[in-house]
Amino acid sequence: MREYNNGSFVTGMNYDYDRMRAKEYAEKYALFPNIKEYPYFEQDDCANFISQVLRAGGMKETGIRWDKVESWFCRTKDTNSLTNIAISWRAARYFRRHWANEGGIGHNRAAVSIAITVQEAVNNFDRLYTILKEGDVIQYGNPDNNNYPYHTQVIHDKGFNYKISKYDLYMAQHTENRLYVSLFTYLNKFFDKTVRQVYIYRIKDD
Repeated sequence: MREYNNGSFVTGMNYDYDRMRAKEYAEKYALFPNIKEYPYFEQDDCANFISQVLRAGGMKETGIRWDKVESWFCRTKDTNSLTNIAISWRAARYFRRHWANEGGIGHNRAAVSIAITVQEAVNNFDRLYTILKEGDVIQYGNPDNNNYPYHTQVIHDKGFNYKISKYDLYMAQHTENRLYVSLFTYLNKFFDKTVRQVYIYRIKDD
């Protein structure tokens, strides 16, 4: 049974977050969505999937109003019943407002969140490899739309990538549904590295 917390919570360390449970969920349902428990938005499911991963890792659902940044919940499998799915659960931009903030507006629920350019992420990739772990989240901004987030991924594995001869972070995602997406390769495909933002969420302070 899923638990709901309609009261307030203290943001901070998120010590109860179980990274291995998040990893297991991501790997189980990245390619084959969990339609028995959750809705599946065929054309735009990335934030919905990553929210499920965080929930599997033990992050509690919260709030009553679907349109409030403090809310984060999913109480239906019906993709048409949107008032039963918090916008922060299913929409990349509002996911950011719940787990971090946008221009100071947000809930800052992640233990640590940072915003850097793709170029900075590439230049400092070894540092990112050191500090990020399974269950942490990456989003990408669209510089043609105020760098609002449009895509969300979760780290499900890390290790040496023989294809690029480098230690790498591996991402799971929906739309398209994929596992073992090389973060280093993904970042290097962008042609506008100096202006495109990357949003990084360290969910648990460990």
